[in-house]
Amino acid sequence: MEEFLQECLSLGSYLTLYVYLLQCLNTDQTFTNEMKILLTISKWLEQVYPSSAKEEAKLFLWWHKAMQLSLIQMEQDDTILIESVVRTLLSIQGRQSQLAEERLTSGILGAIGLGRRSPLSPRFRVVARSLSAFLLVQIPAESQVRLKAGSEPKLSQKAQQALSALESMASNKQYMDYQEQLSQASQFIKHPEHCLRDGNNLLALLVNTLYPEVHYLDSIR
Repeated sequence: MEEFLQECLSLGSYLTLYVYLLQCLNTDQTFTNEMKILLTISKWLEQVYPSSAKEEAKLFLWWHKAMQLSLIQMEQDDTILIESVVRTLLSIQGRQSQLAEERLTSGILGAIGLGRRSPLSPRFRVVARSLSAFLLVQIPAESQVRLKAGSEPKLSQKAQQALSALESMASNKQYMDYQEQLSQASQFIKHPEHCLRDGNNLLALLVNTLYPEVHYLDSIR
């Protein structure tokens, strides 16, 4: 099984892997197994990079499931568990931030900002940067997480930078077609009535307008 999963990861069979995760969750509906699956998604996200715009939207299913599982774990009100979930979400956020870059960041050239142009589409980068900024706003520090809405989010320096980067996309000609979505995402993220529990609502909002033709995303709209 491990060989099969590794082969799927290297071939970019993200939907097959998603179905495998759903089956694992169905056969063992315990908090322990759900945490294990959350950690698996995070580990897999570190290993994959969609090779083309055709593959990219499949990662939204993984992000959606990771957010769902994270919120289930946090409901247990176990401090050590919550800290582990927060670290996992910040790892996913870091990966989303990398995927949102216009140039590949791997290798020597990538490290100095001269990497190859990203094969991912501008609309994907809008979603990735929005969700990355959202997570940084809702998790101001490793020991803090906004699970209740109502108060103004206290922005860390990283969250402020992420929001600025998101908002500055509106003045980049690559994203001229996505002005409305960028504005919606920014308002959603800063809204005091939104907290971590609204992460998948933001994803659905963006998917609805940016990926209306992708039917396998219907389950998360």
